[in-house]
Amino acid sequence: MKVALVGHGSIGSRYKDSLIKNHINIEDIVIIEKNSKLIEELRKENFNCYEDLLILKREGLNIDYGIVANWGPQHIKTANQLIDIGCKRIIIEKPVSSRIDELESFKKRCINENIFITVHHHWNYTDIIDKIENAQIKYNLGEPVGIRFIGGAVCLSTNGTHYFDLGCKILKSSPKQVCADLELDYINPRDKKLVNIGGMASYRMKNDSFIHVSFSNNNSQSFRSEIVYRHGIIKISTDIKLKVFKRNDQDIIKFGHKITRYGDLNFIGDIAFKDILTLDSVLENLFYGDKPKVSLDEAEISVKMVLAAIQSHLNGKKVMFDNIIDTDILIS
Repeated sequence: MKVALVGHGSIGSRYKDSLIKNHINIEDIVIIEKNSKLIEELRKENFNCYEDLLILKREGLNIDYGIVANWGPQHIKTANQLIDIGCKRIIIEKPVSSRIDELESFKKRCINENIFITVHHHWNYTDIIDKIENAQIKYNLGEPVGIRFIGGAVCLSTNGTHYFDLGCKILKSSPKQVCADLELDYINPRDKKLVNIGGMASYRMKNDSFIHVSFSNNNSQSFRSEIVYRHGIIKISTDIKLKVFKRNDQDIIKFGHKITRYGDLNFIGDIAFKDILTLDSVLENLFYGDKPKVSLDEAEISVKMVLAAIQSHLNGKKVMFDNIIDTDILIS
């Protein structure tokens, strides 16, 4: 069994460690990395390293599993190169792509050639969705009506991609239209060509629920999330707990079905969830999964949510989700 790891940055190095932890022999790990200093250090640790996947093709090296962890704009190109050398099972880090056209073409190839692609959207590999649904039932909150994501320079793509995927699953819907006023700043420490996206974006979902985003590239606030219900909210806190707030039951009875401004929320409980490092779970899906934990179709929705917000901002108007046009802006 041979595993090709493309990219040895922050996430790639963690994949390498996880492979070793899961008893994959060093001689079975092939690392593709352009940084010559990194290659030199890795070779001292007895890893097989190459600067380009094309070298593997020329040498006729068979690759059984691929991990695409280089920078975002090259994810699809890299995955195509892995398929070209015979790899049939691949993990792609988020975001899958910066362009819709290349993603659509790649999806068609994967269907035609029966390629297994799973995407690393963090929350799908935790128990948080089950915990939220159980809390919703336990505290009789009803169906969620929307979600608010708030933060500082966390980036609509870099962190937002994970949460967009989570939000769509909680709301059981996908976007219908998008309106955004963004801050497009080139402050990403990974590469100055990559945009860091702050600002505001509002998504109207197909079931009339909403996702509202408010980020600022001018402060360092960590990610905060609120799931909004008719009579309460669930906050996803940074201490690995769901914090549940609800209107007083007597007020709910008093006002019945009326929506009022009198909706003070009382804290009624918190629920622990497992916000674990998920690379082991992603690798398990790659090696043993019957189907992807996160499919390309699911990953495409989150990518399009980012690209639609950029388009809305550039055009200064709402964008329908089925009418998104590619730009040359690179996301990661």
